[in-house]
Formats: sequence, C-alpha cells, structure tokens
Amino acid sequence: MPFPAQLTRRSFCNPLGAAVLALVLAGCAQQKPSGYYDTPHDNTATDAQIHAQGRDVARAPSQIQLGFGNEEQKANRRKSQQQAAEGTAVKARAVAEAKTFLGTVPCLLNAGPGCSATRVTLTLAPEGQWRARTVLLDHPEPKNNIVQQGCWNVVATQPLRIVLQLPNEATKANLTFVNDNVLRINTIDDIKPTLDHHLTRQQDIDPIDEISSQTPLQCQ
Repeated sequence: MPFPAQLTRRSFCNPLGAAVLALVLAGCAQQKPSGYYDTPHDNTATDAQIHAQGRDVARAPSQIQLGFGNEEQKANRRKSQQQAAEGTAVKARAVAEAKTFLGTVPCLLNAGPGCSATRVTLTLAPEGQWRARTVLLDHPEPKNNIVQQGCWNVVATQPLRIVLQLPNEATKANLTFVNDNVLRINTIDDIKPTLDHHLTRQQDIDPIDEISSQTPLQCQ
C-alpha cells in the first residue's frame, strides 16, 4: 500500500509532466511552416499525364505541347544534311584524284558531210574543275582545236551523273559514270547522241596546258 508521501508526489508530478509535454508540442508546432501538412495528392488525370509524358518531362504552364511540326522540321533538316553529305562523299569518291578521259564523238549537229567527228579529251580535278580539248578529226591542226574549262557538279548518285558547266554557267555536257573508268555521254551542248558514246580513262593525266595561263576557277 503506497505511503501518503508517494501519493502526494505522484499527484504533483502528473499535472506538471502534462503541462511540460504540452509546451514542447506547442513549440514544435510553431516551427512547422504554414501548410506543411497540406501536401498535394495526385489524381487520375495527373497520373495519366505523367505516365504518358514521363516524369522527367518539363511542361510549360498554360501551353499544350502536341509535338506536331517540330519532328517534321527536324526530319527535313536531317534529310538535307544527309543529302549534302552524300553528294560531297560521292563527289570525292568519283574523282579522289585527277583523271583524264578520252573518246571520239561523231558530229551531233546533223550539218551534212562538212560536219567533222571530234576527239574529246576531258580532265576532271577533285576540286571540281574540268578542262577539255576538242580536236576536229577532219582538221586536226592545233589552231582548230577547241579548249574549254569550267566546273563540274554531281546531279545524281544512282548511277553517278555529273554536268560540266562553263564559266557563264551554261551546260557543256551531261555525263554518267558507268564505272570509275568509263563515262557515258548523255548530252553535249544540249544535243543527245542517238547511240551510246563513251570516254575512257587514260593512264596519263593531260593538264590541257593550252589554258594553263588563264585564271583558275573557284568551284564549290
């Protein structure tokens, strides 16, 4: 049976302990910021949106991001860059070094018996320049030779086809690479041969020295 003194101490300590505990809890509650326990709760629409877009996707407020148009623009830009790279690579592969081609071309003007066949020497340079010498077989004197230069460009890749342009940007010829050593003549001076005619690669490079004194062309 508890003594009177113990009963007095218990009855004194219990109210005091309750008062201290209340003060501590009140102090802790004052240290929490306003709205600390008001945490937002996801709803079904939010969960579906996060699942569809990914939790790391930033969404601009008050703006609907459908993504239409952007992907198409990126695809078109990638396609253009790829085509440009392919054209450069094909051009480099076709003429990684200077090459000279030679062939005989019949008269294409249908000008009667006075129209001479020609022997065409064509030299292509990797930087995009070309030089050509045309010799009239009926009048092969050097003074009758036709010497020209210009820039060549790739216009198709399957098969590889190039055009020879004069300094005034007029088209001199359209040629197809049958392989790295044979060119087929598609047109010369906008005239298409009725039969296939080819220029064949030569072992030696002909620099067409007759026009070496002219200002070099800057071809892209």
